[in-house]
Amino acid sequence: MTDRFAIVLARHPAVMGVEGLCYGQRDVALADGWERMADGLRTVMQGVGCRILFSSPARRCRMVAERVAQFMNLELRVDSRLREISFGEWEGRPWNRISRTALDAWAADVSGFTPPGGESGGALRARVRHFWKDMQEGAQPCGVITHGGPLRLMQGMVHGGPGSLLAPSPPLGSVRVVEQGNPLFTTGRSEPRIPSRLPLHQERRRSVRQAATVQGGT
Repeated sequence: MTDRFAIVLARHPAVMGVEGLCYGQRDVALADGWERMADGLRTVMQGVGCRILFSSPARRCRMVAERVAQFMNLELRVDSRLREISFGEWEGRPWNRISRTALDAWAADVSGFTPPGGESGGALRARVRHFWKDMQEGAQPCGVITHGGPLRLMQGMVHGGPGSLLAPSPPLGSVRVVEQGNPLFTTGRSEPRIPSRLPLHQERRRSVRQAATVQGGT
């Protein structure tokens, strides 16, 4: 087992038929052209020597993951902890048809508020943190394709923190490469999305395993 390993973090490509809707964990169709994102992700993963690909069970992630895993002959692990947050009864509704009072209550307590029949931000953080811990213990170069909610949190977990539910979501179809472990390594900047022509520019962020347990979050 090596001290350093690469993780490729990817958000699924654009979807269709959901403009203005709250869709959360609902299965929605990928927009045309998603294969180009999948092929670009494969190129990035080949470049860092990924051995495993983790995917959310949602079709918009799984279709990409299956294409990449088949081309690379990789082990594909579909993990329910990588699902988007559940908005329960809100899912499928236009955002502008959801009670303003309920949305204000959510904004006031993003960790503790639970939509009717849904999941709190704290519950999302707990399952994503559990996945991240297991992946770190495996310490193998890998890819992760998931959603905006989990990736918000992973952006903080990369640096040893609990992650912020209020962090900006990575763009749809974006890919980021990080390395974990010691020693420190160099950092560069990347394109926010996979460009239309190769070579791809990969983002590498500094990350060090924390010596002490990080407190906070639920």
